This record gives sequence, C-alpha cells and structure tokens, in this order.
Amino acid sequence: MDIETLIQAEMLNDININLSSVLFSLLATAVGSFLVRQLYVRFGRSMNNREYFGNIFVLLGVTTCSIIIVVKYSLALSLGLVGALSIVRFRAAIKEPEELVFLFLVIALGLAFGANQFAVGIVLLVAAYIVVLVGGNLLSKNNGLDHSGLLVIISGDRKILDKLLETKIRDLMSNTSWVVLKEIDFEGDHGRVVFKCSTSEKASDFIDEIRHVTSANQLDYNLISDVSVPL
Repeated sequence: MDIETLIQAEMLNDININLSSVLFSLLATAVGSFLVRQLYVRFGRSMNNREYFGNIFVLLGVTTCSIIIVVKYSLALSLGLVGALSIVRFRAAIKEPEELVFLFLVIALGLAFGANQFAVGIVLLVAAYIVVLVGGNLLSKNNGLDHSGLLVIISGDRKILDKLLETKIRDLMSNTSWVVLKEIDFEGDHGRVVFKCSTSEKASDFIDEIRHVTSANQLDYNLISDVSVPL
C-alpha cells in the first residue's frame, strides 16, 4: 500500500477521540505546567519579570498537548500540521537561556501527557524539581546570593566601560563571591553592564567601589532592587 492510498484511507475514517482520556491529559498538562511555573517564579534567576513570563506556561503546555492529541489520532492531520507549521515563523525574543529551558520543559510535558506517557511526564517533572532545587541551593551557598538581591547597573561610553571591565571591575569581582555579572550590552558607542549583588553587608564595599569608579569615569550608576522576584 503506497502513501497516497494510506492517506486517502485515513481521511475517510472518522477521528474517534476518547473524551475522558483527552480531559485527563489536558488536566495533567495544566497541573504540570502550573508546577513548572511556580518552580520558575520561585527559583529562576532570570532578570526579566518571571511572574509575567511564567503566566504563559499553562496555556503553552495545554496547547502542545492538544496538538499531540489530535495528531496521534490521524495521519492525515499530522501531515497537514507539518505543512501548516512550515509556513509559520516564531520570533519570540528569548533573552536568557533559562527562559528557553523552561519553555522546552513545558513543551516536553505537553508532548508526554498528550501522548498518554504519564509516567514519563511525572518523572520529567520530578527530575526538574530536584535539579532546580538542589542546584539552586548549592549555588546560593556558594555565592551568597538570595532572591532579595540588588541590581547594580552602570552605563555610558563603551570604550571607558570596556576598559573598566578588563581592569578595575575585574579586580573587584575577583575578590568577591556574592556578586554575579548578569548582563553586558554594547550597542554602538554606548555600553551597559548589570551586576546582581547580595543584600548582605559584604556587598556594600563592592557597591561603594562601583559607585566611586563610575563617578570618576563619568558613567551612569543605578542601584535597584531585583523587582523580577515577587516577595
């Protein structure tokens, strides 16, 4: 039987979807995606607004699950879906790898639960929690950072900022374990560097030194709380 005959035969068949199985898959995906959202909001280290970004997780997971449910019952629909998606271009602005990892995690849960592979989905969810919780605790112990940290933002002339990064700022960071370099952004003649600091007293010396360096080199300096982490 050639592929054309197979497709025609498949198109003639009605799609008989088990409603109870569909509802259970969608419910499991929604719950799993919500748990991933909570994990991301609570333990993620992205500088963006994690609560706002995490709100799409449940919808993304349920959508992925729905696609897999429909596709697995019909070869014709699966081939049509490939053709439809080939003309769609997704241009989501993902600034940090962490965001992409959590998006893939939600999609993987939708795929697993949509294909009725509930054991795989549950194992994946448990493994994600273990990795994030254990890794987050170890990292916090090593660098002294917490979720109520401060963001130190310096910006100005690109050449001056680049020179400071290679000299004074590098020396300052080499003597501390409670400061993390979060972002370096150079565009044209303008540069921007963002650090995340602990709220402990140890970080105060670093912040004072950065303030002094930026003032001496005519750079802009801002100190704000890490508002991306809800209290």
